Amino acid sequence: MDVRGYFEEINAESQRIFTYTTSNYVVELGKAHHLSTCIFEFSEYLFDKDEMALLNTVSAQIESATLNLTLGLYRQAFSALRLAFEMALGCTYFSINKLEHSEWLNGKADIKWAKLIDKDNGVLSVRFSNAFFSEMAAFTNDYNNRASVLYRSLSEFVHGNNETWSKSGILLNINYCLIGRFFSHLIEMVEIILFVLSCRYLKSIDQTERETMDFLSSQLSHIEPIRVLFGGPKT
Repeated sequence: MDVRGYFEEINAESQRIFTYTTSNYVVELGKAHHLSTCIFEFSEYLFDKDEMALLNTVSAQIESATLNLTLGLYRQAFSALRLAFEMALGCTYFSINKLEHSEWLNGKADIKWAKLIDKDNGVLSVRFSNAFFSEMAAFTNDYNNRASVLYRSLSEFVHGNNETWSKSGILLNINYCLIGRFFSHLIEMVEIILFVLSCRYLKSIDQTERETMDFLSSQLSHIEPIRVLFGGPKT
């Protein structure tokens, strides 16, 4: 078999998976697309163009992850989700660490997960919440723990843990378990991202502009401080 024929066979199998996934997971794919647009829409309320651009990249990474899923490229899909997660929290971290942001933009520094998630000084710390949206501090530890668990799960596919090969396989095949896991992780990830973005930016956004953020009030209405900020009831 020549190399063109070899890759045509791979593409044919990938397209078969694409047809199946897009036909049988319409609701889930629509939800994934909506969640990526939530990140994009939030970026439009930021003042810093570099932070806005970084969030736009996060939105694009979520779309890329979902596309990989539809093609049966599950390992790549989870890896793209992890990258989106790092970049979203990194954007928030850089908003208060401009020196490190400039170094990152210049290719002289990396986004370090340990700094992002640090329980004393990270973007999911009580200190961080108290500085920008104190009413959210009571929720911070829970979201920190959830973020750590999620990141660990996504990292298994990046680091090539042995268990992930048995789950994703080497050959292209539809994997119903991983499809479900992907959508579950995506929903969890975007909730955590929107929580962090809300802690950092929401109170600095003018009330008139906040009233147009329907996407956020609907996604995080279960968090009382956010619900109340949007005019909802206290429990």
